[in-house]
Amino acid sequence: MTILQAEALSYAFPGGIPALSKLSLTISRGRRLAILGPNGAGKTTLLLHLNGTLRPGSGRVLLDGEPVGYSRAGLTAWRRRVGLVLQDPDDQLFAASVFEDVSFGPLNLGLTTPQARERVNEALAALRIADLADRATHMLSGGQKKRVAIAGAVAMRPDVLLLDEPTAGLDQDACGHLLTVLDALSAAGTTLVFTTHDVDLAYTLADDVALFSGGKVIARGSAETVLAGREAMAAAHLRPPLLLELGLKARAFGWLAAGNPLPRRRQDMLDLMDAVGGRGLARR
Repeated sequence: MTILQAEALSYAFPGGIPALSKLSLTISRGRRLAILGPNGAGKTTLLLHLNGTLRPGSGRVLLDGEPVGYSRAGLTAWRRRVGLVLQDPDDQLFAASVFEDVSFGPLNLGLTTPQARERVNEALAALRIADLADRATHMLSGGQKKRVAIAGAVAMRPDVLLLDEPTAGLDQDACGHLLTVLDALSAAGTTLVFTTHDVDLAYTLADDVALFSGGKVIARGSAETVLAGREAMAAAHLRPPLLLELGLKARAFGWLAAGNPLPRRRQDMLDLMDAVGGRGLARR
């Protein structure tokens, strides 16, 4: 079932520079959608349209099948349901302390102070930054700022969470933890939409993938199908993820039954290799 939809969106930056060209995209409720493509393909511009930050030159955005409104009340209602985390957290953080910044959204929802505090504490704990609650936002590292920005969106409990390059600026451990957080949000029913240049992240996290090029969607489907499509991937200046290629090889060699899911994470592949190695030793 579709929750959010872009319908024939066109948008040009000042000077007439095109960004979106009659772009249409449907986002299914409860799914995880990765948007991939080269720089300038329109990925971030689309996210900014999906939460009302930008208004299209033509076309429209629909939420639950209804056109969204751009009045103050319409935008407030829209953004309560569709949260956005920008790639650069400095564009999003503005309060003096971490706690104040994360609490801004819940308080604007009309929650009481105790209710807002509960949401903030939950979000900070989920992102493993509870110890930063009283820290000045300008004293944070880039990775810490990123997690605070995500916590601010999580505290709003949106139906749809848009993330622009969510792992940019995070170290390996923080990336792994972020995946755990996003998995938990998805399991709770949140629809996730994220842009990335990282095909491995898309394959690990996404149910569906949309490839962008020149402000248009050039391929849309399941992560396995789209990311294995060499022609469309090449058009987006990308190559299939290594885990997907290894999984397809394993299936072709008969190491993985046709009905079994392909490995989506590193541990999945290691478990498959252990199983294949064990069968080989057993045959000896």
